[in-house]
Amino acid sequence: MKDYYFLFQIFAYINSGLLLIYFLYFIKKSSISADKELRIVVFYLWFSCFFDVLSRLIQYLLEIGFINEFHSISLRIMYRLGELVFIGYIINKYWLKSKMAWLLIGASGLFLVYDLFTYRVNGVLNYMAYAQITANTLLVCLLVVNLLKQLQGTKKFSITNQMLNMVFLAYFAVHLIYTVIMNFIINQKYSDKSFALFYCSYAVLHILYYFALAFIVYKKQKSVLKK
Repeated sequence: MKDYYFLFQIFAYINSGLLLIYFLYFIKKSSISADKELRIVVFYLWFSCFFDVLSRLIQYLLEIGFINEFHSISLRIMYRLGELVFIGYIINKYWLKSKMAWLLIGASGLFLVYDLFTYRVNGVLNYMAYAQITANTLLVCLLVVNLLKQLQGTKKFSITNQMLNMVFLAYFAVHLIYTVIMNFIINQKYSDKSFALFYCSYAVLHILYYFALAFIVYKKQKSVLKK
């Protein structure tokens, strides 16, 4: 298992390294873009970097025995809650502008908060990520609605906004599948190879996702500087 786990660690460290690069780069360049949506995307990348570093710090403290017990589920739920706030805000504040969407986002956020405080009730090994699936599904639905608005031409959207919508939609649609699968593999027996490959592909998904977001912001900043 260690050999396959090492393969996953390689992709995980690549993702962590890239997030740190994005963090350092956009600290200097975050004020260039005039688009408020892209500034929130930058904050979202910083937020993701913070949680990635925090998870690695906690893992290190566990290895040296400074912390006796910690469940990564709580960290994952908190990250999904923050992600819902960031992405939901972009979608509805600048694109959909729907009161119903705010209510749905708020309800999904409360479900995640409830999940955060109750996930240990049935035992960590029996945890089912229904709140995370709900939040993921909601974001996918909102993004699909926004995409339909773009296709119908009822409102003008910039190329940057269209690219953001497609990247968000592709990521959350695929991530939804991963989250559902994770619900069924917690207590199942799989070969070390298949288990490692699953999480390697999960790490690659995040590498591509964060890179796509950083690239969109970077290209927009370049176009602003040329003007």
